[in-house]
Amino acid sequence: MILDQVFDNFYWSELVPREISKINSVPLDKSREQVALMGRDLAGTLPWYEIDHWEQKFCIDLIEPARQNSSRIKFLPTAQESLKKLNALNKKIIFLTNCDARLLKIKSDAVPLMQYCSAFQSSTDLGIIKENKNYWPIVFNKFKIDPASSLFIDDNKQIVAAADRAGIKSSFHVTEPTSDMSVTYKQEWKNSLRTIEDLF
Repeated sequence: MILDQVFDNFYWSELVPREISKINSVPLDKSREQVALMGRDLAGTLPWYEIDHWEQKFCIDLIEPARQNSSRIKFLPTAQESLKKLNALNKKIIFLTNCDARLLKIKSDAVPLMQYCSAFQSSTDLGIIKENKNYWPIVFNKFKIDPASSLFIDDNKQIVAAADRAGIKSSFHVTEPTSDMSVTYKQEWKNSLRTIEDLF
């Protein structure tokens, strides 16, 4: 909901299948099928987000292709300005992400994401993902978060619902996570934003 999901979609739909095709000498359409099948099997689990898991499965390096294409990593339009506004209001921003820590490093090198955050947590380092109800007490305790006075924003409705159940009632679902509008969601959650800018 801060970074443009266009890169992630390109990464999983193009870069990962290309690398599998090249290294394992299989047709590109076959490698796309393999990625789609594995994605369906692992959806909502920690291994889906772990780059190590995919690299070991297909004997490939998935960090270098991301680095070579890091120019595609961008903030969503208005997201950076919105972060500046939140900083100006002295709001404590904690970046909680399921993104693999190694891939997150590529992203944070490409855009000045971390300068707006007081703390961050990759789920692959923590060993538990945001979809899991046991995730929330861990991060509440680690970062001294009071859920009753906190606001949470995510583009995954299941994660937003998990945050709500954990006690963050001001949990918002972002419905336009891509700048090219290739992905949009219906405003089905009780608190919906087109983009983070709508907070203001």
